[in-house]
Amino acid sequence: MHTFAPVSDDSFEQLYALAEPRSLVKGEVLVRPGQIARKIYFVCSGILISLFIKEEGETHIKNFFVPHNFAGSTVSLQLQSPSSFSIEALCKSVVLEMDYQLYKEKIYQHQDLKNFYIAYLEQKWVVENEKRQISFATQNASERYVQFLKDYPELEQQVSQRLIASYLGITPTQLSRIRREL
Repeated sequence: MHTFAPVSDDSFEQLYALAEPRSLVKGEVLVRPGQIARKIYFVCSGILISLFIKEEGETHIKNFFVPHNFAGSTVSLQLQSPSSFSIEALCKSVVLEMDYQLYKEKIYQHQDLKNFYIAYLEQKWVVENEKRQISFATQNASERYVQFLKDYPELEQQVSQRLIASYLGITPTQLSRIRREL
Protein backbone atom coordinates (compact mmCIF):
# COMPACT_ATOMS: atom_id res chain seq x y z
CA MET A 1 0.00 0.00 0.00
CA HIS A 2 2.96 2.34 0.52
CA THR A 3 4.14 2.02 -3.09
CA PHE A 4 2.52 5.26 -4.27
CA ALA A 5 2.49 7.34 -1.07
CA PRO A 6 2.88 6.56 2.65
CA VAL A 7 -0.31 5.62 4.52
CA SER A 8 -0.51 5.51 8.30
CA ASP A 9 -1.67 2.35 10.04
CA ASP A 10 -4.66 4.22 11.47
CA SER A 11 -5.78 5.46 8.04
CA PHE A 12 -5.29 2.03 6.51
CA GLU A 13 -7.34 0.39 9.27
CA GLN A 14 -10.18 2.87 8.78
CA LEU A 15 -10.18 2.26 5.04
CA TYR A 16 -9.97 -1.51 5.52
CA ALA A 17 -13.02 -1.34 7.81
CA LEU A 18 -15.06 -0.32 4.74
CA ALA A 19 -13.93 -3.35 2.77
CA GLU A 20 -15.92 -6.53 2.44
CA PRO A 21 -13.96 -9.57 1.26
CA ARG A 22 -15.69 -11.24 -1.67
CA SER A 23 -14.80 -14.53 -3.34
CA LEU A 24 -15.56 -14.69 -7.04
CA VAL A 25 -15.99 -17.66 -9.34
CA LYS A 26 -14.74 -17.67 -12.91
CA GLY A 27 -17.05 -15.56 -15.08
CA GLU A 28 -18.75 -13.77 -12.19
CA VAL A 29 -19.74 -10.26 -13.29
CA LEU A 30 -19.18 -7.29 -10.99
CA VAL A 31 -20.31 -4.52 -13.34
CA ARG A 32 -22.56 -4.90 -16.39
CA PRO A 33 -22.78 -2.57 -19.38
CA GLY A 34 -25.52 -0.03 -18.73
CA GLN A 35 -25.29 -0.45 -14.95
CA ILE A 36 -24.27 2.50 -12.78
CA ALA A 37 -21.23 1.36 -10.83
CA ARG A 38 -21.42 1.81 -7.06
CA LYS A 39 -18.43 -0.24 -5.86
CA ILE A 40 -14.68 -0.18 -6.24
CA TYR A 41 -12.67 -3.38 -5.90
CA PHE A 42 -9.17 -4.14 -4.70
CA VAL A 43 -7.88 -7.36 -6.25
CA CYS A 44 -6.31 -9.63 -3.63
CA SER A 45 -5.92 -12.71 -5.83
CA GLY A 46 -6.96 -13.85 -9.28
CA ILE A 47 -7.52 -11.73 -12.38
CA LEU A 48 -10.39 -9.43 -13.33
CA ILE A 49 -10.97 -8.09 -16.81
CA SER A 50 -12.92 -5.18 -18.17
CA LEU A 51 -14.44 -5.80 -21.56
CA PHE A 52 -16.99 -4.54 -23.98
CA ILE A 53 -18.68 -6.11 -26.95
CA LYS A 54 -18.51 -4.26 -30.23
CA GLU A 55 -21.59 -3.89 -32.44
CA GLU A 56 -20.49 -6.81 -34.63
CA GLY A 57 -20.36 -9.03 -31.53
CA GLU A 58 -16.58 -9.06 -31.14
CA THR A 59 -15.27 -8.91 -27.57
CA HIS A 60 -12.61 -6.32 -26.74
CA ILE A 61 -10.54 -6.56 -23.56
CA LYS A 62 -10.08 -3.08 -22.12
CA ASN A 63 -7.98 -3.93 -19.03
CA PHE A 64 -6.57 -6.73 -16.94
CA PHE A 65 -6.73 -6.16 -13.18
CA VAL A 66 -4.15 -8.24 -11.34
CA PRO A 67 -3.49 -8.55 -7.59
CA HIS A 68 -2.66 -5.36 -5.69
CA ASN A 69 -4.62 -3.17 -8.09
CA PHE A 70 -7.97 -1.43 -7.92
CA ALA A 71 -10.69 -2.26 -10.41
CA GLY A 72 -13.75 -0.23 -11.26
CA SER A 73 -15.67 1.57 -13.94
CA THR A 74 -14.09 4.95 -13.21
CA VAL A 75 -16.30 7.09 -15.45
CA SER A 76 -19.44 5.41 -14.14
CA LEU A 77 -18.30 5.87 -10.53
CA GLN A 78 -17.31 9.50 -11.02
CA LEU A 79 -20.29 10.64 -13.10
CA GLN A 80 -22.87 8.18 -11.77
CA SER A 81 -23.56 7.28 -15.38
CA PRO A 82 -24.08 3.85 -16.94
CA SER A 83 -20.90 1.85 -17.47
CA SER A 84 -19.97 1.22 -21.10
CA PHE A 85 -18.24 -2.07 -20.26
CA SER A 86 -18.38 -4.99 -17.87
CA ILE A 87 -15.93 -6.16 -15.23
CA GLU A 88 -15.73 -9.86 -14.52
CA ALA A 89 -13.57 -12.49 -12.89
CA LEU A 90 -11.37 -14.28 -15.39
CA CYS A 91 -10.70 -17.01 -12.84
CA LYS A 92 -11.39 -17.75 -9.19
CA SER A 93 -10.54 -14.46 -7.47
CA VAL A 94 -10.78 -12.64 -4.15
CA VAL A 95 -11.46 -8.91 -3.98
CA LEU A 96 -12.09 -6.35 -1.29
CA GLU A 97 -15.33 -4.62 -2.25
CA MET A 98 -16.01 -1.06 -1.07
CA ASP A 99 -18.89 1.30 -1.54
CA TYR A 100 -17.33 4.03 -3.68
CA GLN A 101 -19.01 6.97 -1.94
CA LEU A 102 -17.90 5.76 1.51
CA TYR A 103 -14.44 5.10 0.10
CA LYS A 104 -14.22 8.67 -1.23
CA GLU A 105 -15.49 10.13 2.06
CA LYS A 106 -12.79 8.23 3.96
CA ILE A 107 -10.13 9.42 1.54
CA TYR A 108 -11.13 13.05 1.99
CA GLN A 109 -10.94 12.65 5.77
CA HIS A 110 -7.29 11.52 5.69
CA GLN A 111 -4.60 13.45 3.86
CA ASP A 112 -2.35 10.40 3.54
CA LEU A 113 -5.15 8.37 1.90
CA LYS A 114 -5.87 11.30 -0.42
CA ASN A 115 -2.18 11.49 -1.40
CA PHE A 116 -2.13 7.74 -2.04
CA TYR A 117 -5.34 7.85 -4.09
CA ILE A 118 -4.12 10.73 -6.25
CA ALA A 119 -0.73 9.10 -6.85
CA TYR A 120 -2.38 5.75 -7.67
CA LEU A 121 -4.85 7.31 -10.11
CA GLU A 122 -2.16 9.36 -11.79
CA GLN A 123 0.08 6.34 -12.34
CA LYS A 124 -2.39 3.55 -12.99
CA TRP A 125 -5.32 5.24 -14.68
CA VAL A 126 -3.72 8.27 -16.34
CA VAL A 127 -0.04 7.57 -17.14
CA GLU A 128 -0.47 3.90 -18.04
CA ASN A 129 -3.63 4.60 -20.02
CA GLU A 130 -1.92 7.34 -22.01
CA LYS A 131 1.05 5.08 -22.72
CA ARG A 132 -1.33 2.42 -24.02
CA GLN A 133 -3.17 4.90 -26.24
CA ILE A 134 0.11 6.15 -27.68
CA SER A 135 1.33 2.59 -28.24
CA PHE A 136 -1.74 1.87 -30.39
CA ALA A 137 -0.93 4.92 -32.50
CA THR A 138 2.84 4.48 -32.77
CA GLN A 139 3.79 0.81 -32.25
CA ASN A 140 3.25 -2.23 -34.37
CA ALA A 141 1.61 -5.36 -32.94
CA SER A 142 4.94 -7.01 -32.08
CA GLU A 143 6.07 -3.99 -30.09
CA ARG A 144 2.73 -3.85 -28.25
CA TYR A 145 3.07 -7.55 -27.40
CA VAL A 146 6.59 -7.08 -26.02
CA GLN A 147 5.29 -4.20 -23.89
CA PHE A 148 2.42 -6.39 -22.69
CA LEU A 149 4.95 -9.01 -21.55
CA LYS A 150 6.84 -6.33 -19.60
CA ASP A 151 3.67 -4.91 -18.04
CA TYR A 152 2.05 -8.29 -17.26
CA PRO A 153 4.78 -10.97 -17.16
CA GLU A 154 2.59 -13.36 -15.18
CA LEU A 155 -0.37 -13.25 -17.58
CA GLU A 156 1.31 -14.95 -20.55
CA GLN A 157 0.80 -18.36 -18.89
CA GLN A 158 -2.52 -17.57 -17.17
CA VAL A 159 -4.60 -15.93 -19.91
CA SER A 160 -5.76 -17.33 -23.23
CA GLN A 161 -4.12 -16.17 -26.42
CA ARG A 162 -7.53 -14.98 -27.60
CA LEU A 163 -7.86 -12.55 -24.66
CA ILE A 164 -4.29 -11.27 -25.00
CA ALA A 165 -4.87 -10.72 -28.73
CA SER A 166 -8.09 -8.84 -27.98
CA TYR A 167 -6.26 -6.61 -25.49
CA LEU A 168 -3.59 -5.90 -28.11
CA GLY A 169 -6.13 -5.18 -30.84
CA ILE A 170 -5.03 -8.06 -33.07
CA THR A 171 -6.32 -11.50 -34.03
CA PRO A 172 -5.23 -14.69 -32.25
CA THR A 173 -3.60 -15.78 -35.54
CA GLN A 174 -1.52 -12.60 -35.63
CA LEU A 175 -0.50 -13.13 -32.00
CA SER A 176 0.52 -16.71 -32.74
CA ARG A 177 2.69 -15.51 -35.62
CA ILE A 178 4.29 -12.81 -33.44
CA ARG A 179 5.04 -15.33 -30.69
CA ARG A 180 6.72 -17.68 -33.19
CA GLU A 181 8.84 -14.83 -34.59
CA LEU A 182 9.98 -13.72 -31.14
